[in-house]
Amino acid sequence: KEVKMRNIILILSGIFLISSTVFSQTSYMNDGENTKILKEILKEIGELKKGQDKLKKEIASIKSAAPANANKGVASKGAKKNVPIGNSMVLGKADAPVTITKWTDFQWPYCAKSVSLVDEIMAKYPNDVKVVVKNFPLSFHKQARTAAKYALAADRQGKYKEMYHMIFCGTTDSVPQDQCTAWRKLKANEHLPLEYAQELGLDVEKLKKDVADPYFEELIKKESLELAQNFERKSVPKFLVAGQEPSSRSVAAWSAIIDAELKK
Repeated sequence: KEVKMRNIILILSGIFLISSTVFSQTSYMNDGENTKILKEILKEIGELKKGQDKLKKEIASIKSAAPANANKGVASKGAKKNVPIGNSMVLGKADAPVTITKWTDFQWPYCAKSVSLVDEIMAKYPNDVKVVVKNFPLSFHKQARTAAKYALAADRQGKYKEMYHMIFCGTTDSVPQDQCTAWRKLKANEHLPLEYAQELGLDVEKLKKDVADPYFEELIKKESLELAQNFERKSVPKFLVAGQEPSSRSVAAWSAIIDAELKK
């Protein structure tokens, strides 16, 4: 119900925003211009509705792909969840005692905003924390899945972290969350990571070949299914800090969990 209500609010907000713009402009336009704008409004509303419908279908598809008893494995709120690292990407030292798991979508603004948070935590606990990055590309973000594949393919040349950062923020340096906006460029060019590959000194032809490997599609499906099986709320970014879903996305909240875990 919470997800449904949020989706309804998003649609209504979109309609209100579009309508407000139109009413501010149509007062000095002729009938022909007004008709054109109204057609554009209907088109935008239709796109909003399609996005919501795709999200519903995607969640239904993920649920149907899970085993019949999958919900039995969903832990209650506050309980620890044991999600294996598997073949997912790891940022930081592989033997770090505390694991943070992050599900992400390369075209979702809130996933981009969380990049700086992860960087801060890793800088604070360079030897004690590793971050496992898993993918959950939403179907209405048409370039997110391809971006995820490019990042995974870059790992075969030892540059996953760098490509992950470049796709989100356009730099390998840690930047404030409001400056991490490069992901927006994917909409116009899903193969933008090839340009980043040149900046990172990667073998571009090898990257082109590797990104087509069906292995990455299967890995992304598996990672998406892990989120669907472990959480009632299917949204990204999704985090587990030492197996616990944190109460908020902040250095303080995460540090409290990490410090408690390190004391054990």
